[in-house]
Amino acid sequence: MPGYHSAVRANTQVLIITHASKNVSEQGIKDPLLYPGAPHTHLLEKVLDNIEQCAGLTDIVIAFDHKMDCAISKAYFDNLKEFCDRKKARLVLSPSCLLMLNQLTATAAFKRGIDAVDGDYVMFFEHDHLFRAGLDWQLIDRAINVGAQMVRFNRCANKSDPVGVEVVTPCVSLDGMCETNYYCNGPFLAKTSFCSELFELAERQIPTWNGMFGGFVEGPLTRQMIADEFNLGHAEFRRKYPIYLYGAVGAPPLIEHFGDFPGRRARWTKRIKQWLRLADSAG
Repeated sequence: MPGYHSAVRANTQVLIITHASKNVSEQGIKDPLLYPGAPHTHLLEKVLDNIEQCAGLTDIVIAFDHKMDCAISKAYFDNLKEFCDRKKARLVLSPSCLLMLNQLTATAAFKRGIDAVDGDYVMFFEHDHLFRAGLDWQLIDRAINVGAQMVRFNRCANKSDPVGVEVVTPCVSLDGMCETNYYCNGPFLAKTSFCSELFELAERQIPTWNGMFGGFVEGPLTRQMIADEFNLGHAEFRRKYPIYLYGAVGAPPLIEHFGDFPGRRARWTKRIKQWLRLADSAG
């Protein structure tokens, strides 16, 4: 609504995680370049412009997972410094190298970024996502007022996963919002303190961050949340993880992902070939 003043928006900083290259050694693939456009920043500029247009946010923290032994990452770092100076964004450096597991280095960059956020709320964006529509801040404010600690922005329609662990239900206390039992690395808005607590929880878990639980921080968090959902009562579980989905059940995605690039295609091709071999052996 034009002229609406959101208390949450006034206290929200954007945290963007970025890298130029990474090593996915646990999948047998070493990708020299995984961020499209690097070492240039034109796509990152598109992300920031999109966030300003759709969410009205310009207070930005960029956490950079810098592979210090990679020439492309070094060149990207130089361009990032100029970009952040021009955009008045804070740049947080998280040093790493190509031989380190990406799950560890990306999570370290996220943690450094969260530590640099001084707003009460943080909007998390990876560097290859865009809003498809404007954000309704009145809905966000109402969600926070009824107890939401995190509001996820979906890249697909709001529905339960028939082959996974996510269960999506209508929010009983707020029209136009869903409740979910699942954390995702996709874009979200959260209370900074809640987000920090989730990452502290993840760091205490053994980092087996692949397979059905997912990579990056969602792996250990998903494992912990599944255990808590089973071992705690429903009310206690919801008190511990008050995570919501933006939009009603079945609502179209709010976020689009433009990260279709050679490294990602190579990994999915490898996974499909592995699945086909398994299917052939099962037949």
